[in-house]
Amino acid sequence: MSKYDVIVIGGGHNGLTAATILAKKGKKVLVVEKRNVLGGIAAGEEFSPGYSTTGLLHDTSGVRSQVINTLQLEKHGLVIDNNRADVTILSKDGKSVIIHSDVNRTADAISKFSENDAKAYKEYRVFLKKISKVINDLMDNPPPNIEIENLTMASLVVLAKKGLMLKGLGNKTMMELLKVAPMCLSDYLNEKFETDFLKAGLAAPALYGSYAGPRSAYSTINLMLWECASRNNIKGGPQALVDALRKAAEKAGVDIRTSAEVEKILLDAEGVVRGVRLKGGEEINAMKVAASCTPKETFLNLFDDFELEYKLDYWIEKIRSRGTTAKVNLAINKVVELNGQLVEFARTGNSFDEMEKAFDPVKYKNVTDTPFLDINIPTYTNTSLAPKGHSVLSVLIHQIPYNFKARWSVEAKKKLGEDVLNELEIYSPGLSKAVVSMEVLSPLDFEKRYNLTEGHIYHGEHFVDQLITRPIPICSKYNTPVSGLYLCGSGSHPGGGITCMPGYLGAKMILN
Repeated sequence: MSKYDVIVIGGGHNGLTAATILAKKGKKVLVVEKRNVLGGIAAGEEFSPGYSTTGLLHDTSGVRSQVINTLQLEKHGLVIDNNRADVTILSKDGKSVIIHSDVNRTADAISKFSENDAKAYKEYRVFLKKISKVINDLMDNPPPNIEIENLTMASLVVLAKKGLMLKGLGNKTMMELLKVAPMCLSDYLNEKFETDFLKAGLAAPALYGSYAGPRSAYSTINLMLWECASRNNIKGGPQALVDALRKAAEKAGVDIRTSAEVEKILLDAEGVVRGVRLKGGEEINAMKVAASCTPKETFLNLFDDFELEYKLDYWIEKIRSRGTTAKVNLAINKVVELNGQLVEFARTGNSFDEMEKAFDPVKYKNVTDTPFLDINIPTYTNTSLAPKGHSVLSVLIHQIPYNFKARWSVEAKKKLGEDVLNELEIYSPGLSKAVVSMEVLSPLDFEKRYNLTEGHIYHGEHFVDQLITRPIPICSKYNTPVSGLYLCGSGSHPGGGITCMPGYLGAKMILN
């Protein structure tokens, strides 16, 4: 029977990151992946003959440089641009503005609509640059210990350093950060800008994957976190990252098995992890198990009933993971323009009123007819993803409930696809007539295909009470009350999206 130092459950970007770091330190590591492909939500897949996506998600701006450098991913073919990709914010009246990595260039583009907003954008970026050191220190390191009863001298030193960093911003910047963090996006951005579609486009990333609208309290902190963490762009998208991670893992000596679904995490008579059992009955021994799947999948589905302490099950059950994202993949028989431009990334939203109206039905388990969209056209830079002269549109639809009252039937998904096409027609007239094929994935499909609990793309909602002590306080530092079991997925600090940081920090905890 095989024996490993660590078994990593899940071959997504976090699982591969954790496995490679452990293997580079001499550990014998096995990755077991349920699906027949690696990558999880970062896996590019053919959705129609000749047409492929580069991943379920398409934003790679949060992949951390320390992961790339530690795993030497550029030596394994990763090509990275140290600037964020340009994003086009679309308006229904045909206007658009491109958010460039260059602040002055962006301000010039905004000035065509509003000189006030151009000036405000420069001030906004100055503020973000000032607070980024504090924000990124918090999100790029293991979470601080904030449990009073378990505080050690080392914990107090860490907390003191973070307090000094905050104070080091200066009174004006510190007070502004403390003021805006609890604010809702609409109040915060309305104070600064006057152009509706610009405000909606800037706010959109803070609402992706969230059970929130632009008027929800504390939504501004999500915008601050996203803006500060988004620093680069991986050429080839998430699939290119997965390819480099796989090569790095194999070189480090990681054993990888696909089509290997874990049925149960095995414990010995003392309640200590001793390995896993795969579907089909095969048992594999290991001293430790690192789970990159969702916390609810880990604790509620991979152990027998009553095998864990009631208190642990209770708090894991309380994690909010209400999925609010769907996906439409479109194969198009022409080169696509949006508002008359060739673009790779684009956002819609138009106004806070429209975004809030899109969120309102979610509260009642219904679906809006006018969703706001996060669009990627990967064929803009990678023509190999479709036949010559054709396009792939990868469209994430937000404010779409997992627990749809009318159920996610074939007809319901068809209706969602039609609604998305109707929205896209506003920005690209005639697009519907050029559709070769369409794949619609509901939040329920996310759960079935990717094991995402309740279809949540981040393994749990990004809100202030589920960020620093993620997923629950007793598991917030990657180790768990189950001896030998660790967490290394998006349900852990610093959260979801394609960053590799939960895997990186989880592996560091195991080594320590």
